[in-house]
Amino acid sequence: MGVIWLATIALVCFATWFMKVRCKGHSKTDVVLKAICSACLLVIAGWALHINMLLKGEFSYMGFLIFLGGLVGDEGDLFLGLSHLNKETKRRNMLTGIIGFGVGHVLYCLAVILKYRENATAVALAIAVVIGLVLAISVGVFGRNMGLHFGRYLPAVVTYVFLLTFSVALSVSLNIATNWESRQLNLFGLGMILFIVSDVILSGMYFGKMANSPRAVITNHATYYLAQWLIAFSILFV
Repeated sequence: MGVIWLATIALVCFATWFMKVRCKGHSKTDVVLKAICSACLLVIAGWALHINMLLKGEFSYMGFLIFLGGLVGDEGDLFLGLSHLNKETKRRNMLTGIIGFGVGHVLYCLAVILKYRENATAVALAIAVVIGLVLAISVGVFGRNMGLHFGRYLPAVVTYVFLLTFSVALSVSLNIATNWESRQLNLFGLGMILFIVSDVILSGMYFGKMANSPRAVITNHATYYLAQWLIAFSILFV
């Protein structure tokens, strides 16, 4: 556990440094600091997986899928950061970042569905799909009414919104199905809720009129890093 807490302290320190730099604008420094924060999260997830394997004496496929989800998501976050540094590669990096986060959520969902397949009934999955579709279509159709202008990123954004909201709905439904008794699901579900809070703020910063104010930058990234930490830490209780 010592490694996890040391990595957590490092994450808090570098995330604070990153947000301080990011509040002044986009730069290569903030991308480097973001990469260090991602490395801290991967250490936390990887060590949690290692401890879980030592305690249970077997390989945790669920924990590994969550680790992979975090890895892909962190890569996506880095590409979003890089998208601000070069106008020529901005669109490619933005799309790569969105796709990275989307794939990360697919892996997260696959992990909890496989682990809690007895509770992941057809009804629960159908409800999550419907919620995801309704919210994704709503964002696509009414985005402009909400002050969001996605332009050529619309297909990617709508797809990502579906995956994100499906993930949140699935985690909540599984917590309800297990009577909120699974510590892993509790942490995972809270992490997913914070994830969507972070992305709502991010959408306003990227596609809306919400300026990159210090409040927006700090709230967006604080909720994001806490979400990723909770999801990574949940591997201990798989």
